[in-house]
Amino acid sequence: MKLVLRLLGVAALVALGVVIYRAVRQYREDSVFDLGAGTQPGTPASGEPRSISPELLAILADPGDKGPVELMTDSEGKEWLVNRRNGYRYPVEDGIPIMLLEEGEKNRDESLIIQQS
Repeated sequence: MKLVLRLLGVAALVALGVVIYRAVRQYREDSVFDLGAGTQPGTPASGEPRSISPELLAILADPGDKGPVELMTDSEGKEWLVNRRNGYRYPVEDGIPIMLLEEGEKNRDESLIIQQS
């Protein structure tokens, strides 16, 4: 009986060790995303706003006509996602595109429309 209890105790300690190991490993993986923007190589310094990644830009589409959008920066340094077919501009705030149809209509710019031949 004592042998069974000791084996159960050892098994419980091993299981506890495995749980703690997995929790620490998961915490380390999750904390990578909590680091400041300037701590990762290839990212802008922490004082600079983030931009949209090329992978995200490739899959973004205008919510109105489902066509592609392009990233532009205005004279004030603010980034916009622009639909050249209808002139809608969608703001990008800290690397996050605000792709709401109301925002595009509100920020419409006729001079951005490309004339189709």
